[in-house]
Amino acid sequence: MRNFRKAALAGATAVAVAFGSTAVATAETNPSGTPAPEAPYTAPVREVTDKDSKEGVKPGSSHKITQSEWLEFRDKDGNLRGTDGTAIFGLKKKENGFDDQPTYAKVGYGLTIFTAVSAVIGLIVGPLYNFIVHGPVKF
Repeated sequence: MRNFRKAALAGATAVAVAFGSTAVATAETNPSGTPAPEAPYTAPVREVTDKDSKEGVKPGSSHKITQSEWLEFRDKDGNLRGTDGTAIFGLKKKENGFDDQPTYAKVGYGLTIFTAVSAVIGLIVGPLYNFIVHGPVKF
């Protein structure tokens, strides 16, 4: 009986994981049956209050991160900077403007390369270490 309960629980968990995260596909349609046009997204705006003043209030960590000069999230005018994916991941970095990209994007690119190289080295070193320590595989 105990094994049956475990199997039933495992099956129920598998079904919940498989179907619990899937979204129901629904589309808003007009009475004529054609899809409704999509409205552009506008971010919600709240009114500025006294608690937004900077006098005597320490900024939060998210403010410190977005205002960081090292990460360069904002340009000199205070607007958020965008990142160009072709400049970062493209083959012709000098022509696409890799040097003009924010520092956080360059660091992310470097970490991507480092992680890929580490994975390849681990793929080679791990089995080699296992062969040296435990010897060849015996069938």
